[in-house]
Amino acid sequence: MGAHHYLVVSDLHLCDVEDHPDGWKRHKSSDWVFDDELDALVARFEARLAPGDRFTYVLNGDIFDFDLVTALPSTPPWPVRRLERLYGLDPSEPKSVWKLERILDDHPGFVATLGRLVAHGHDVVVTVGNHDRELWFEAVAEVLRTRVLAVAGPVQGDAPRGSVRVEPWFFHVQGEIFIEHGHQYDYYSSFRYNLEPIVQRHGETQIALSTGNLSNRFLLSNIGFFNPHATDFILSGLGYIRHWFRHYAFTRRMLILTWLLGSLRALLVLLATRARIERNPPRDYDRHIRAAAQRYGLALETARALHGLGRAPITSRFHKIVREFWIDRLLLALGMTGGTIALALSGAALWVKLIVPLLAFPLTWFIYDWFAGTGNALTTEYRSHIYARRVARLLPVRAIVFGHTHLAMTQPLGEDVTFANSGTWAPTWVVAAGAKPRERGAIVPVPGLRNFVWVHLPEPEREGGECHVSVGSWMPLTPEPLRARA
Repeated sequence: MGAHHYLVVSDLHLCDVEDHPDGWKRHKSSDWVFDDELDALVARFEARLAPGDRFTYVLNGDIFDFDLVTALPSTPPWPVRRLERLYGLDPSEPKSVWKLERILDDHPGFVATLGRLVAHGHDVVVTVGNHDRELWFEAVAEVLRTRVLAVAGPVQGDAPRGSVRVEPWFFHVQGEIFIEHGHQYDYYSSFRYNLEPIVQRHGETQIALSTGNLSNRFLLSNIGFFNPHATDFILSGLGYIRHWFRHYAFTRRMLILTWLLGSLRALLVLLATRARIERNPPRDYDRHIRAAAQRYGLALETARALHGLGRAPITSRFHKIVREFWIDRLLLALGMTGGTIALALSGAALWVKLIVPLLAFPLTWFIYDWFAGTGNALTTEYRSHIYARRVARLLPVRAIVFGHTHLAMTQPLGEDVTFANSGTWAPTWVVAAGAKPRERGAIVPVPGLRNFVWVHLPEPEREGGECHVSVGSWMPLTPEPLRARA
């Protein structure tokens, strides 16, 4: 029996393709269809295999981004509510089936790569993340399997046939590797019941979307000049004013109202989802943990301990929710503005009218910000190795791989176990030096992304053989400017 090889990529964020000449939703444009580049990466590592080697291609979560799909079928076979026409279809099984079919239609090269691997006898494993949690529905997962197997074609003679597996939690090979997307360690993206993440809404079973999902669905999907895969939506007050003048001031698109309505709708859905889950929690939820333990040959207590490492979502902390959607800052600003106007119209002394708005109100803002803390959805990204170390204490493996944070890295956890993060392939760009944003060729991909993790374990017969874990980027150091594809 040969060596074992694992190629892990994550956070592709594949969605439907939209092209707009003014740069609206650039992250969904055909410029960023990377099917060919991803296929070239897979082919390069496939060519390294020696006879008898085992190769597993792991798609480690957020492979598909259902939250960014806002397209609608021309003749929907089910009712479509008004809000769905604004923000995309609800995450129910039949509507999620349609969304995945739409994504796969726009990414035939991606499906062809998976089909080729299966036809060559290799295994494809998909671990479900937070943005593709809709793969939890069996009918949705079956769409992916059916498409891939159709491309793979029938088995030729005695040739081996690979498989396509969709794992709702993690992928594990005893003594070798543990792979999990990692969203459960981020309370902005974690699910209260990750292995049964559903609620009843509008008479149908839907995925109980997390805060991170709802932010994409109700906010960033409709603020199209911001990139949901980057941090360019974090600006100063002056920066937001400049952004508004550049993109919105002379168009019919609205920034402030879109943000306000989207934030309020996301908040209401989040609170309503929490209430529904509390009223109707899953029955015998432990059966999912028992099933995972049996599937991977784990002790039940070990599987329960792994599940217990996850963090409770921020729905249990209301102040975190309103802060994440900036509603707290809005209310504080409105209170200070109203207070300033009330003072100006009152009979208070002039020094009071000046001192309170100029000193007391800014001091109040500073004190609130200090007590509220600096933790947010971005700062949680730097703690994933802590949870990897806890996994290593529970499972004797040589490599642990997470995704989710979009931060590619590798770090030894001990003498014979290594942690790696598989980074991202999500569209992220910068404006080339000296170029103006709207000039042709001004937009270039950020170097160092399109990451992968390659894990090579020697033949099982070689006791004590070294496990090799490497993290890389499938991108030239100086990327070419993007050019629209016909």
